[in-house]
Amino acid sequence: MIHCDETGSRVDGQNWWQWVFCSPNAVLHVIRFNRSTDVIRDVMGEHEAEVWVSDCWSPQLKAPAKGRQLCLAHQLRNLQAVVEQYPTVSWASHVQTLFRYATHLHHHRAKLPAEVFFAKRQRLEGLFNKLLSRSLDQPEARKLQRRYMKYRDAVFLFLHRTDVNPTNNLSEQRLRPSVIHRKVTGGFRSNWGAHCYAALKSLIDTAALAGTSPFETIQNLFGTPLLPLPVGV
Repeated sequence: MIHCDETGSRVDGQNWWQWVFCSPNAVLHVIRFNRSTDVIRDVMGEHEAEVWVSDCWSPQLKAPAKGRQLCLAHQLRNLQAVVEQYPTVSWASHVQTLFRYATHLHHHRAKLPAEVFFAKRQRLEGLFNKLLSRSLDQPEARKLQRRYMKYRDAVFLFLHRTDVNPTNNLSEQRLRPSVIHRKVTGGFRSNWGAHCYAALKSLIDTAALAGTSPFETIQNLFGTPLLPLPVGV
């Protein structure tokens, strides 16, 4: 399973995009001048993800994967915009309720008997299908409805597999320090600096998955010290 997300900035007239690709065993940060499909193609090569978890950005939806999961956190925000624009129309709020319940069901599936979980999932999917078949007049609501119809199998995949999450929070959490770094430093001034930062972040975040601290990770890059270290270092 791969979680993928990206964030961008503009420095000295140049757009910089930082991508992060997260699997259960590794984290890869990539910084490029573009946000297009070729970034994913260059990273994945001939490989195909078992499941790709992401938002609905077009390059993400073209990523090579056997299955997909749309980030429900992103969808809840998109639906909220419709709720605020059309407060008297119930469709978007009903979909929000289903998405929140689906996430709740995901977090509590281990506590439920299998037959109870399956029954709840079947009922939820049935209600969602009815919402997808409802006639809508609002363009923004219809846009989301068409999206969920097109990517129907990617909405509740996490309820059919125990190894899939309903959100893309994992990759967003890995990107958050980079966003803070960008705001504090003002961004990168050279290709060398950008690629060096991405390489170092990839090493540190991957090591963190195994419980290794950033200091120990960087120290290991230098190999065994030639001189004895002071006690306690």
